[in-house]
Amino acid sequence: MTESVGSLLGGAIARSGDRVALRARGEVRTHRELLANASRLANALAGEGLVPGDHVALMVTDRVESVEAYLACFLGGFTAVHVNDRLASREVDAIVAGADARAFLYTEDVGAKVADVDVLDQIETVIGMGDHAGTGHLDWSRLLEDASASTPKVAREPDDLAIIGFTSGTTGRPKGVMHTQETMLRILRHMPVHFDLRPRSRCAFTGTLSFVSAIWGAVLPHLYLGGEVSFMAGIDPEEWIDRLIVERSDFTYVPTPLAPDFIDQVSKRPEVLDHLRVAFHSGSKMPRQVVERMVEVVGSRFGEAYGMTESGAPVTRTEDRDWDPSNTAHDVFASVGRAVHIADVAIVDAEGTRLPPGEPGEIEVFSETQFVGYYKSPEVTESTLVGGRIRTGDIGWMDDAGYLYVTDRLKDMVVSGGMNVFPAEVEGALADLTGLSEIAVFGVPDERWGETVVAVAVVADQRLDEAAIIAACRERLASYKKPTRVVFVDRLPRTASLKVDKPELRQRWARGEFSRRDDERES
Repeated sequence: MTESVGSLLGGAIARSGDRVALRARGEVRTHRELLANASRLANALAGEGLVPGDHVALMVTDRVESVEAYLACFLGGFTAVHVNDRLASREVDAIVAGADARAFLYTEDVGAKVADVDVLDQIETVIGMGDHAGTGHLDWSRLLEDASASTPKVAREPDDLAIIGFTSGTTGRPKGVMHTQETMLRILRHMPVHFDLRPRSRCAFTGTLSFVSAIWGAVLPHLYLGGEVSFMAGIDPEEWIDRLIVERSDFTYVPTPLAPDFIDQVSKRPEVLDHLRVAFHSGSKMPRQVVERMVEVVGSRFGEAYGMTESGAPVTRTEDRDWDPSNTAHDVFASVGRAVHIADVAIVDAEGTRLPPGEPGEIEVFSETQFVGYYKSPEVTESTLVGGRIRTGDIGWMDDAGYLYVTDRLKDMVVSGGMNVFPAEVEGALADLTGLSEIAVFGVPDERWGETVVAVAVVADQRLDEAAIIAACRERLASYKKPTRVVFVDRLPRTASLKVDKPELRQRWARGEFSRRDDERES
């Protein structure tokens, strides 16, 4: 039988027996228990009429059951469709409707949002957790009680879809990033090398399953190696270090907002370094001075990377020897490292011609782990996968030593705390807000989050203030997409083609021209 993601993970987890696999919210699962529960769920889905290849949408939070749900999809041969649990109900509607899902699973934490997802009326099998399961929805726990714990043996072909992770496009419409059985197998086999993981590695995971890359980038690779994953998102820095010490974690992810506190805590409690082997960062940009301080405190344990959902695994990485003073990089503390062995990274001009070191252009990548296209979006796929290479939309440059520096984006995207926010989507969500005439949304630098979302508004109703606009955005979109600051002007600057001149707005923000009281009107 052709190897699949399910057979690879099922075999690895079965060999790990009674070692701890997962810790979350006080719940603990051994590898044996994890495999049994995932098998039960896979068999239960099959009992509801699902067949290999069917799409199963998952809107789940950081729980042991959530990992079991993803593993169940792989064991049963179903295509997992990742739905960010932070999204608002109407955003979930759009994704599920476009994903051709035959089943939808959700954890109790998102029950209130799910109640307002209209498209679920058209889904054949909807499974909720406990008392929070909606009317007519199947009960997650009861399904497991009645299902067989025998691990399914399902044949899949290399080109069969394994997972679809939805990410917003430049227009704000969701795009389904497709990874096949083959690309997922490559990702799972590469990530331990990329992160320098050892068998039975213990992961202190401060990320969240809101990111689809967390599934294949951190959780599954550790399980594949017979290790354990301890969910720590949302805890305070002191407790983070406490648990690192108690659980003897040897790998942790350091999000940009938590980096300064992590550095301070490790400085006070250096005993954590007795077993911590890797402190990794990726996603939103970490300020250079923070990286420098990080390396001072944790040394060569620190690693930086660059990648995207489309590339599967990251395509660049710093290595432990990079932090040596003899490094010939232009400024390694500002870089994201060099291309890894399975990837090629280039800087190209508008025609796709490679540019020499030092010259900025669009970052273009090829990786053995890259996606195969966007679900039901051939035109977008064609514009992104050009000649088999990913046109990232990011602007950067390379130095003579091959280190990559990411400086800007072609796309009008804001990366706040590692989450992608598209201004067009925010502007569109507020277009019908009573009293709002115009609004322009963009990102500005932020020490904690890398970037934060701000808005410049023109209002017809002077009673429409900053708080009202932010509240309206929170109601209509995921909370992380809302502006953290709204300022008011009498008119928006425009280009000769009458488009809103966002570069001018950014320049005015940088010059401090919007620093006056929020309730004043800019003339």
